[in-house]
Amino acid sequence: MKTIKHFSTFTILLLMSVVVFGQTGKKENKCPLDDEKIQAEKIAFITGKMDLTVKEAQQFWPVYNEFNDKMDVLFKEEHKITRELKKGIDVLTEKEIETKLDRLLEIRSEKAKLEQTYHEKYKSVLPIKKVALLYDADREFRKHLLNKYKDHPCDTEK
Repeated sequence: MKTIKHFSTFTILLLMSVVVFGQTGKKENKCPLDDEKIQAEKIAFITGKMDLTVKEAQQFWPVYNEFNDKMDVLFKEEHKITRELKKGIDVLTEKEIETKLDRLLEIRSEKAKLEQTYHEKYKSVLPIKKVALLYDADREFRKHLLNKYKDHPCDTEK
């Protein structure tokens, strides 16, 4: 029980420091979707739902963050191609469209392979019950974010 209290205290301090340091030196941004805040909120949300021990958290978070970094690269490329197709379908050649569509399918395949690879990695650092809780917590967090920020449109075209 002491380790859970220590971990909870550590998590709260970590989240507070992320929020405090995230505030300094930033220009005013009307968009509430601050990556640092969302990441801190996600860590707290998932950790709470999975009831991670300190040891599990130490092993899990680097693997989870690595997975998300790789998925983010694929997501950004997928988003870019989708935007290019949507905006320029009338000016792109058939070959360019075909190439972009083929790449979209490759990206989807890469994402599926990545999910399989990291599923095995999660099983190597967590009990299977907590792996299941992770997938559930991940879905719940996405729903939570959508509900929380649905009335706050932001310019995502960077």
